[in-house]
Amino acid sequence: MAGTLGADGRWLTLGVAHPAHGRVVLTSAPRFDETRRRDQSEVRRYRAALAARDRAGYGLDAGEAQGHELLEAALPRIRFGSGAELTAFAPAGRRGAVQVISGRVDPRLVGGLRLARAAYTQLTEGGPLRPAREARKEGELEGARWIEDRDLGVAAALVIAPARGGIALAAAFGRDRVDAIAEARSLAGSADVLLQRELAARATVPWAATTGPVQRAVAYALDCASCDVDGAVAILADHEILPLVWTRDAYYVARMLLAVALGDARVRSTVGGFLRWCFERAERPDGWWPRSSLATGPAKDRAFQLDQQLYPPLLLAEHTRLTGDRSLLARYGPQAETVLDRLLGRADGGLVATTETPADDQLAEPFHFSSHLLLWRTLVAYGRDGDGLRALIRDRFTRDGRFAYAIGPSGARHYHDANDIPTALAPAWGFCRADDPVWLATVDRAWSERNPAYFAGPLGGLGSLHTRHPWPLGDLQRVIVARATGDAGAERNAWQRLVQVETWDGVLPEAYDEHTGEVASRHWFAWPVALRALLLQEPAARGSGVGR
Repeated sequence: MAGTLGADGRWLTLGVAHPAHGRVVLTSAPRFDETRRRDQSEVRRYRAALAARDRAGYGLDAGEAQGHELLEAALPRIRFGSGAELTAFAPAGRRGAVQVISGRVDPRLVGGLRLARAAYTQLTEGGPLRPAREARKEGELEGARWIEDRDLGVAAALVIAPARGGIALAAAFGRDRVDAIAEARSLAGSADVLLQRELAARATVPWAATTGPVQRAVAYALDCASCDVDGAVAILADHEILPLVWTRDAYYVARMLLAVALGDARVRSTVGGFLRWCFERAERPDGWWPRSSLATGPAKDRAFQLDQQLYPPLLLAEHTRLTGDRSLLARYGPQAETVLDRLLGRADGGLVATTETPADDQLAEPFHFSSHLLLWRTLVAYGRDGDGLRALIRDRFTRDGRFAYAIGPSGARHYHDANDIPTALAPAWGFCRADDPVWLATVDRAWSERNPAYFAGPLGGLGSLHTRHPWPLGDLQRVIVARATGDAGAERNAWQRLVQVETWDGVLPEAYDEHTGEVASRHWFAWPVALRALLLQEPAARGSGVGR
């Protein structure tokens, strides 16, 4: 269960996993026009509206909001001019969320909500889903407001109940209206106890004393991006705009959790649950992880991306090394080894072709540099000889004194993208030295106007042709490169930039405007939020081997 609250305290979206649809939502947003699904301007407009500060919501009218904060970097608390105070939370293991409001509040609900499958609006649509049939009914039953859609196979209910010094509003999902109403009533009736239990539990977690960005990253990862699916755990790209799974994005979230709170039981179960999702739950057409998947496992976009085949095996190796627990390696290691063998079996002249880049873009030159760095890294992590591949990568990709972004029969492409984190990590991983002239020439060009993915301006930086603005992922690459080269000034400037472009709720967007710093694409993006925390926790994402 995860959702978004408006500045006025009203619900904007609440979402939960669904076996057939991946994710269903109770939302105030209008339907997305399916005929415009491949229209990037319309997709961007719709996605921006989901994060708009003035987006209308549904809930109680408590007056004008005067102040906002996140308790324990996670729970929204809003103070109103009327003296009322609202705290919102989603109790662990339940199918709903609760608002506890102290003070005098008009108990009438205002606004509108609809029950639907998540919109899944993508800039590079790779597999449109069939339109979801809807047969919605709604009504009231003994003080509970309900919406039920038998075609979607889900229902939701809202219940208001007295709470200490005020009232509680609970929203819950269920199989049908009876189930949803029962859950909502249970949550509303025990709201005070549940809130105190929630606050007490969060005050004692291992990361409670870490820096603000680290706290926020862990909270966002566990509370919003992670989704329990029958004992497995899907790690979503974000909870609101793209609640889909990319193994690439999820790797960095999981790796951050292991770095920050290795000893925490919830963290261990989340990362272990995600590995179970990868190796047991996810649909793998032709044996490969797709570009993206629904939270409950079905493939959404089926394009073959080389790097996405490598992140699950690499995470398995690193989980084993960091935790010392070999049980998951014993269970999934044979599958991981098979993936590596099959990838090597696809090699053409020693290199493995990919259909798309890590930015989900089509690639004319089929052999992609940073994905081959990741292939080398993963082979080494499994105790395989990487020297031959490293020599081959250096020989084939070194062009004009730099590592080419991609190569193929038509030649070499010189480019660097904010999504290509492995290129920045090459010295930290041991692929090359930090004073390697070829690597230095590669990263020097990346932050210059010779790179089509560099966007100049007062806040100019590295981004992507996928979204033509600087990306926080580019700034985080700058941190990695600056640490490798000992450039303290460049590292300091990159961290300061991230503070400037951080969103109002303490996360990082996909991209920001190079002139104003305002969000240019996707207000929420779990990958950079996690990578920032990982780099704050570790000098670089180092380590290799499964302890064999």
